[in-house]
Amino acid sequence: MQPEILKTFARLAPFAALLAAPAPAAAAPSCSGPVCQDAAGWSDGGFGASYTFWTGLQTKKNFPTDASYGADYLKMGADLHATAKAFGVSKPIVDAYALMYNNNGVSSGGVHVAAVGVVLYSASITNAIPFGVSRTFFKADEDISLLGVHIDLDGKVGGELGVDVTPSITSSYMSLIAEPYARAYADADADVGAACASVAVKGSLTALDLHVPAVITATYPQDNSMSVLMSLDYSLHSLDGKLKVELEYCMDSDSKTLVNFDGFTAGGQLFAKWGNISW
Repeated sequence: MQPEILKTFARLAPFAALLAAPAPAAAAPSCSGPVCQDAAGWSDGGFGASYTFWTGLQTKKNFPTDASYGADYLKMGADLHATAKAFGVSKPIVDAYALMYNNNGVSSGGVHVAAVGVVLYSASITNAIPFGVSRTFFKADEDISLLGVHIDLDGKVGGELGVDVTPSITSSYMSLIAEPYARAYADADADVGAACASVAVKGSLTALDLHVPAVITATYPQDNSMSVLMSLDYSLHSLDGKLKVELEYCMDSDSKTLVNFDGFTAGGQLFAKWGNISW
């Protein structure tokens, strides 16, 4: 191990126990060496969510025939994209990444957070950056009828998105602790114009709660070898909850379940490495 990164390894020592744990056998994402990625989605027609993410480290060996990638090429970090669906309307809601690069002696990094195509934060990596916001992603409408009464439903998908970053770039190595995340929740309000009628929507729906934390330190490749510390993880909770419309109409009542999901949870360690990588 090169002495230049001993201090960084010491700073990240609390992650050593995590690195010793085996990766879960049932982890959904696929990993090829130090790169892990996944894409998945769920929908019942009216409501749903989907995501893609990339996390890990790439070197020149990933691009052996492309002369634009130097022998010292490194890319590290985490990148996630997410969509949500409500009342049949599906939109991309989150684009968040923290990535660092080294190529032909030049190092750089970038942080980017966008919601529904609107860039909220975009900057080069120079310092620790905790950036997060809460917002309404989009709204959608639907009309239903109960007991012959017309009901207007106004739905929305809101939540939080952001990325937490702790970077370090020196003349011999790069280090990055990065966690992009996306949380999206769906709910609805109801309105009815009929006399002696009242209506309400009860419940809530977690469309997506996804975190992709990455801890990566690597020396710049020399002689097809480099020292690394890596821990790649993810945490997913999706489509969990219930939305139900309840109508009181004069002396009668009725209800309709708009969506009902039991929830899907997954997560764990995707990849861990402490030591040398050679090729």
